[in-house]
Amino acid sequence: MVAALVVGWVVVYFIGLVGALWRFREPHAPAPILTMHDQWTDLAVGALQVVVGAIAIGAVHLARRRTLPAVLPLRHGSAREAALTWCAAIGAASAIVLVLSRLNIVRFGFSIPASVESDWLAVVSALAVGLREEPILVALPVLLLVGRMPIWAIMGLSATLRGFLYLYFGGGGFLWAAIWGAAAVWVYYRYRRLWVLILIHGFVMNIQVFDRVIPSDNSATVLQWINILILFAALLWWITPRALDAFLPNTVAVRSNDRAVDTTPVVTDVVLNPENVNPDRSRNEPPVKP
Repeated sequence: MVAALVVGWVVVYFIGLVGALWRFREPHAPAPILTMHDQWTDLAVGALQVVVGAIAIGAVHLARRRTLPAVLPLRHGSAREAALTWCAAIGAASAIVLVLSRLNIVRFGFSIPASVESDWLAVVSALAVGLREEPILVALPVLLLVGRMPIWAIMGLSATLRGFLYLYFGGGGFLWAAIWGAAAVWVYYRYRRLWVLILIHGFVMNIQVFDRVIPSDNSATVLQWINILILFAALLWWITPRALDAFLPNTVAVRSNDRAVDTTPVVTDVVLNPENVNPDRSRNEPPVKP
């Protein structure tokens, strides 16, 4: 079953894989030139990938309709939490790869954008990348293999193919995409909100594509900074409470049954607010909040 899934992936993404491998071998090759016909063909291929993904997911749902509820955990968390978690993972992947690139451990270079005849078709194509990738690379392997393989193995399998699709950035591109690709599988497995992954991939990761249609010399820089701020703000927002809880346990509110619960011990209130202590109370009686 795994072999069939991998073969299906290769067939569906054959053009993208060939292009990524070619750019990996020829990093200094000139940017491709796409005619209007090429762009419409690319959109047609993308539409076919979306249809194939929808049919495959529907077929798996139908075939496993009796077993999936037993092996797939219930959906947890909100769409906001799912978006925050995946943006944090993308930000972490970007930080790791940029550091490794600066240390000359891996090569991570932004490819030269293709020269296109229609900028608006290029925008549509970039925004639709989430529709082309997330259903087939995330939802399909989870629904097909959950209960048959551990989730970490499904994450690794999906991350590997995702990495090959982004080899045009270099070896660092493989690592970068593999990290957030694995995180995408986990986010879907836990939160079960595929539409969040689709929107983030299209409108956050590819936000720079709007530079093609915004008549401003500074639009590319502004859009790049928006992308950076979103991803690294999400990373900071996600990691801060966990770091505080790790280094300062019992001082951060945690979520229990979808409600915030204050885990600060009662003794903390007594130490910080000694006026709350009743001097007539027996020393053997533990202090409590009034």
